[in-house]
Amino acid sequence: MSKRDRNTVGIFSRFLDLLYPAVCEICQVPLKHGYSLCQDCRNEIPRIISPFCKKCGEPFDGNINAEFRCQNCDGLKADFSFARASLRGLSLSFRLVHGLKYQRQFFLARELALFLKETLEKDPRFAEFKSAILVPVPLFWRRQQWRQGNQAYELSRELSRLSGHENIEAIKRIRPTNTQTKLNRKQRLSNLRDAFQIRKKHASTIAARKVIIIDDVFTTGATAHECARILKEDGRVNDVAVLTLIRG
Repeated sequence: MSKRDRNTVGIFSRFLDLLYPAVCEICQVPLKHGYSLCQDCRNEIPRIISPFCKKCGEPFDGNINAEFRCQNCDGLKADFSFARASLRGLSLSFRLVHGLKYQRQFFLARELALFLKETLEKDPRFAEFKSAILVPVPLFWRRQQWRQGNQAYELSRELSRLSGHENIEAIKRIRPTNTQTKLNRKQRLSNLRDAFQIRKKHASTIAARKVIIIDDVFTTGATAHECARILKEDGRVNDVAVLTLIRG
């Protein structure tokens, strides 16, 4: 973003503050310049820090000095190189994602993408993905229409603005799937099989590139695996990493 564009955004944010005074989504303290969280509340949201599984990003308590794979990942096939989440899956984190996902509070994406940017800069493995394309996990068109948006796309778009990575909706969901909340990993993989497809208009752009899949929550990794599989097999991308807001 150019200096002129940043100035324009800043002026527009101050104008909105006058019309609709902003407050912190958590503690309700007054805010300025279009932010949704105060600094104190932002600092209180628990990040994922080492130790965590080098494959799926699941955090662990205790002292583990070396890199390790958790038991859940042992012998498990995943078509992404690694998955990393920014925040622990606690009630405060899920409250913010719920607002973005189900209550159409898309303004939260700007704030939440700052956590993704923080992880992108601090995890040294993303140094290999400096020129990678951001690809949001898609929703089926009917669900996206009902929600009036896609939370993964909103996060990816804001992270693109913050980081400079190109954001491309390279995957589309071609059939509806059942909710995955109560399914185990095997059931989720079966539910998602052949649910995604590469968008033809983006095929040549992503070919031989590296991709970072963006989503709100990583639970079993089934969705990330299936998206990565399609990107590698049909999109012919070189490598895939996964970046999500929460590790569920």
